[in-house]
Amino acid sequence: MKYLKHYSFIFFPNSDENELTGKDYDWVPNIDILTVKNGAYIVLEVAGVNKEDIKIELQNKLLVITGVRKRFVPEEECEFYSMEIAEGIFKRKISVPYQVDIENIKVEIKDGMLKIFVPKATEIRKEIVIE
Repeated sequence: MKYLKHYSFIFFPNSDENELTGKDYDWVPNIDILTVKNGAYIVLEVAGVNKEDIKIELQNKLLVITGVRKRFVPEEECEFYSMEIAEGIFKRKISVPYQVDIENIKVEIKDGMLKIFVPKATEIRKEIVIE
């Protein structure tokens, strides 16, 4: 297994760093991207985010993941003693460097991890006959 410290400039060289980090949003979930022969796995830490609050879109070759994590507030009056858990809206954009097989994208959320498999489309070749 090989580790790439800054995937945005190695695996996705055409990506704008601001687009990847979501600097205009309330928080940025950590992300891992693992490439395999037939695609890539994208894993985001989204503990505390309900699956109903996550939206995933593929816009051409750009995978856009948005969502919101809501702060827990008890019904009774309270004062916050410590606040370390980020909350609010997040957005991550990942430039996919290959044609995607849209019909076979797989998504799972389990134990606070959002796992997305983005498969490569099989190459279609057709010989064109000159008339």
